[in-house]
Amino acid sequence: MTAVDYFVRELQRRGVTSMATLCGHGLDPLFHAARRAGIRLIDTRNEQTAGYVAFFQGRLSRKPGVCCVSSGVAHINALTGVGSAWFDSTPMLLVSGAGAHRTAGMGHFQDFDQVGLARTVTKYARVIDCPERTLQILDEALNTAVAAPPGPVHLTFPMDIQDAEVDELRLIRTMSPMAAEAPLEDPEPLARTLAASSCPLLVAGGGVQSAGGGEALIRFAERFSIPTVVPIWDKGSIDHPAEMFMGVIGAATGGPRLLPDADCVIMAGAMSDYRVGFLQAGAVAANAAVHHRLAGWDRLSVACDKAGVRPFASWLEAARGRREAFRAGIRRKGDEQAKAGMHAVHIIDALKQVLTGDTVFLIDGGSIGQWAHQLLCDRYPAHWITCGRSGVIGWSIAGGMAARLSFPERPVILLTGDGAFTFNVAEIECAVRQSLHFVAVIADDQGWGITRTGHMKQFGESIASSLGPIEMDKLAESLGARGVKASRPEEIAPAIRRALAEPAVTVIQVPIVGGNPA
Repeated sequence: MTAVDYFVRELQRRGVTSMATLCGHGLDPLFHAARRAGIRLIDTRNEQTAGYVAFFQGRLSRKPGVCCVSSGVAHINALTGVGSAWFDSTPMLLVSGAGAHRTAGMGHFQDFDQVGLARTVTKYARVIDCPERTLQILDEALNTAVAAPPGPVHLTFPMDIQDAEVDELRLIRTMSPMAAEAPLEDPEPLARTLAASSCPLLVAGGGVQSAGGGEALIRFAERFSIPTVVPIWDKGSIDHPAEMFMGVIGAATGGPRLLPDADCVIMAGAMSDYRVGFLQAGAVAANAAVHHRLAGWDRLSVACDKAGVRPFASWLEAARGRREAFRAGIRRKGDEQAKAGMHAVHIIDALKQVLTGDTVFLIDGGSIGQWAHQLLCDRYPAHWITCGRSGVIGWSIAGGMAARLSFPERPVILLTGDGAFTFNVAEIECAVRQSLHFVAVIADDQGWGITRTGHMKQFGESIASSLGPIEMDKLAESLGARGVKASRPEEIAPAIRRALAEPAVTVIQVPIVGGNPA
């Protein structure tokens, strides 16, 4: 067997059933081995899409998604998805082909330091430079991808190494042990702080979902009536509507006043970044206690009982009042803007009618994303997918493909703006051809809405932030999908329901007037 045969067999042993890819230089041996082994190749028209598919597979499953691309600029394109995985602590593996290892550095075709470029946005990056060490290097990469905190890894796999015959008895396996489990966090200090607290706030970041602690966190927050927020774009862990869930924090369009008034801030698998004001003075009270915690919520609950902690019912009621007042203001602004015509709030109202607990829901785009986060998020489950901490847009078609691969039987709905949707719109053909079905709802305001609104406020004019009209429904049909245009509010929800009943990719264009919640 060749090195690449062993490589593919090990991927299968670890549960990999598909690889997102775009064919090209350095991939032929890998393709042939994957085909012989029965691993599905999800082909795309742009390496960005392949990278995003792997990223979102990793995000949905907490296991490494795999992306395989050719050398040179193809490798650079795929790093868009890798960078998103880096920001979002998501396990994925990027495999990039390359010319022969024996001529590396001599100027062979597309010869450059792929590993060096990938190293800044990966936890592990190296060349497979010895056939006998193929499995050892793959083991190290995949073990690193899932070790806390998880993240992306990269391997450059030269063609001559892929094709090299290897005696199985000479194969070297990993010599580095898996990372030891983190020690259990002592619950007593936080329990004592909560016993002296009157206004705690729990910030539930993506680390909670990555660690599989979402249900325990919800039990704890509900048991003690602690207002809970999710940093906007993080992986969520709030799987059902809950009284203690206050929505997102750190949105460009603001939020209810909670963080500055909290006297105890529990950072649960969350980054102390711009979304929480870096936890600096002004964003948090000067006397606020800040605790970082990832797991052990049931143990913390027991410790809180022993410390005499009682539910913070009055604080939760006040926080809910602030949340509802804030959302009512956002809604009034939307209703006022909607007097000019079809509006984002009409799309949000329609989605409220069709979203179920099983729906894999993807939110792409700037302006429509803000409306969704402010008015739609009464929960924030792990299978609701956003751009992640990178803030990138234009990924939703790849995300829809990944969602269908991860959840073959669930409804999949994409909500996106017209600008974000057209980043890699030709991938619709790939999704149709490979039966990766979803429903895309496009809020079409003919512009980069959130930027255009900001320009109008600052400069009184739009600067390079308006777009021309596109018949999205007809474009979708030209790519093999179903195309629908909803021109009145009452048409949106029925169009989505009909689309969900069809085993097809459906694009629903909703022309709207511009306007942001801010």
